[in-house]
Order: sequence, then C-alpha cells, then structure tokens
Amino acid sequence: MKTYRFYALGLGLLFAIFVVVEYYRPKPIDWNQTFSNKDKIPYGTFVLFDLLPDLFPGQPVTSVRLPVVNQVEDHANLEDSTAKPVNYLFVNATTQVDKLELETLLEFVAAGNHVFLSAHRFSPALQDALGFKADDSKKAKQDSLGLVFTHPSLQKNKPVRYAWEKVSRILTLDSEHKTTVLGQNTAGEANFVQIVFGKGSFFISSVPLAFTNYHVLEPSQTRYAAVALSHLPVRPVWWDEYQKQGAVGSGSPFRVLLNHEALAWAYYLALGSLLLFVLFESKRTQRIIPVIEKPRNTTLEFVRVIGNLYFQTRDHRVIADKKITYFLEYLRLHYHEATTVLDKELQDQIVKKSGVPPVEVADLFRVIQYVRTTDALEEQNLWQLNRQLESFYRQASR
Repeated sequence: MKTYRFYALGLGLLFAIFVVVEYYRPKPIDWNQTFSNKDKIPYGTFVLFDLLPDLFPGQPVTSVRLPVVNQVEDHANLEDSTAKPVNYLFVNATTQVDKLELETLLEFVAAGNHVFLSAHRFSPALQDALGFKADDSKKAKQDSLGLVFTHPSLQKNKPVRYAWEKVSRILTLDSEHKTTVLGQNTAGEANFVQIVFGKGSFFISSVPLAFTNYHVLEPSQTRYAAVALSHLPVRPVWWDEYQKQGAVGSGSPFRVLLNHEALAWAYYLALGSLLLFVLFESKRTQRIIPVIEKPRNTTLEFVRVIGNLYFQTRDHRVIADKKITYFLEYLRLHYHEATTVLDKELQDQIVKKSGVPPVEVADLFRVIQYVRTTDALEEQNLWQLNRQLESFYRQASR
C-alpha cells in the first residue's frame, strides 16, 4: 500500500511539473500575415492603427467594418451637411474589388477623397482602371533591397532595408491619369505611386508589410510607414477592416438566425424552452428527501433508569434527598418562598398559596424533617415520602 501511494505521489508531482512548464513555456510566434488592427503579431497592424491619430493630428480615425459600397453611400448621405473629404486606407495581402465596388471607389476619389491601397496583389479591374500593373522584379539579384522616397526633401534619408522576398512586387505605370512615383527600391523600380483621379488621388503601395507591427517597431524601419502616410493630406481617416475581419458580428455562427426577426424569435423560444425543460426535469428527477423524525423526549426514560439504579442498590437516602431538593426548588419557583428553614410560618404560606389542606402540608413537612434527621432510612419511609410528595403536586396543580 505504501509503495502504491509513493508511485501515485510521484505521478502527481510529475503531472504538476508538466502543467507548470507548459503554462510558462513561451508561445511560438505567429507569422501569419493578417494585417488586422486587432492583431499584435508581427504581421498585424495594431501599432500603426494606434499611431494614426498622431500621424493625422486632430482628425478622427475610424475602423470600418462595412463593405466599400455601404461605407461610401453612408458618407454620401451626409454630403450636404457634415461630410468632409476623407482618407480611406486599405492594407491587405490582396486587394479585391468587384465591378460595383470599383465604380464606387472611382466616384468617391473623383469627388475629392483619397484612397490608400497597399497590397501584394491588386484586382485586375483596378489595375486596368488606373493604368498600373503589379509585377515581380526582374532586376534585383541581391538578397535585400532598400526602400527610398523620391521627394527631394526625403532623398537624403538612408534607404530602409528589407529582405528581398518582401519587396519583390513593383509597380509598372501606363496610365492616362497624372501619375507621380513617390517611392521605389534601390534598383530604381517603383513601389509607391500617386495616381490623380478627378479631384482626389489613389496612393498605391506594393509593400504592405512595411506597415505591419514588425517593421513599424523596428527602429531602423519605423519611419517608412509614417513618411509614406505623410503624403496624404491631414483629414479624417477610415481604416478598412472589412476585408480582414468582415462585418461586425459576421464571425458569429448564428448571424443568419439573428439577422431575421422570425428566425431570431424562434431561436430565443427554443433556448427558453430548453431552459424550462432543464429546470422542471431537474426538480422531477431529484433524489427523494428523507423524512427526518422529530427527536424524542427521553427525559422520563432517563429518570426512570436512574431511579431504578438507585432503588436496586438500596441507597434510599440518595433518592430521598433528591426528591426533597426538587420539592424545595418547586416551592421557590412557584410560590417564591425561602426554604432555608422549614418552620410553621413557611407551612402556613404554602397552605395559602398552594391550596393543599394544612394537615397534609404538616404531614409532608414532618416526613421531610424525619428523613433529614434519621440515620437509617428504610424503604417504607421512602415510599411514604414519595406518596406525600405526589399528593401535594396533584392537589397544588388544580
């Protein structure tokens, strides 16, 4: 048995150590390219989104969880009142827009708004409409290239270095719109351009990883994202999260039910019915509560046993003394008389208050005096004392 306990204790200790090690073991780094503003992993955009109020001081920054068409239409409804030109920012691995969304974006920019698009790959329809093409570089041979800006005041800055696989996408321009190359790699290939469209502009970047947490937090690379976004005017900012997280509530498996009132009510009724079933079924099948009997009063049985014990040992003196003590306590409690001296005055008071005939009270007091003074108490004397006491109690309780 001791050996078994020793092995059980050892296994329990090993299990506890395993749990502690697993709990405190560093979690592996998630290198997925989510570009989401809620992710703090290397290729999320939590840091950049947090810095946007500093890059666009005094302007509201909004995380957009609506499709492009809905977001732009909501803004257009305010055109006559509080609507202002905005910067609409997209940072994704791939930017996909359908025909309706493309038309909406073109009208939106033509009205004087700016759209910033950064991705590895762009929708063919978007490339055709704006006259650019995103390709892999064919010039670069080295393992890494630097990113530079073309503005004269920024050319003195040192190139921001990135691994070549991250900057291999370049932009080839063939647009009928006014186009300006804002940034390129050290091989002279464009990767950041501005395409003027109507009253606004599209800002196209083929290096979206430059805007993720990994590069924004890297001291030698952190300035690239800030400088790139500084090409946009200071105005309200929309940050698109619809293409990464979807609409608000879209992650819920019950979104189809909750979007329709009839299905939603059916769902709530089903949940309520299930809850009622559980409550009533649990009461119905619960274990029967046993009936607990009232505790019996065994005082009389105890007294009878003790009395028999004294009587069998023929110790009449002890029984007589206890009966006399109880009688005197009875007189004190019921008639409030001192029982130190059993004289004629006490007898008269007991006769008045109890209603017992004087003869019987006198006989009882005489028997008590006899019991207290005699040396040898016989059984007959004990019986006489008991009869006198019982007679007194019976008459006094009427």
